[in-house]
Amino acid sequence: MKSIYAAALICMSAYAAAHGCPGEMRAIDAKMPSAMLAEADASKVKALRDEGEKLHKSGQHAASMKALGDAKKLLGM
Repeated sequence: MKSIYAAALICMSAYAAAHGCPGEMRAIDAKMPSAMLAEADASKVKALRDEGEKLHKSGQHAASMKALGDAKKLLGM
């Protein structure tokens, strides 16, 4: 019975992570127009955001959340 609960928990956490990525991308997109960043930092944020989207689409949600988190740090979020 414990294995059923463990499997359900794993599935739910994977589902939550998969749906967290789009929200993180939206937050980054909303912040970028008003961000006061150097050109190099702005380029890095855009690259990390794009990498996060690519990873999300390929099903690599943990890596996607890391890239998006790094972009948010550069934005001061």
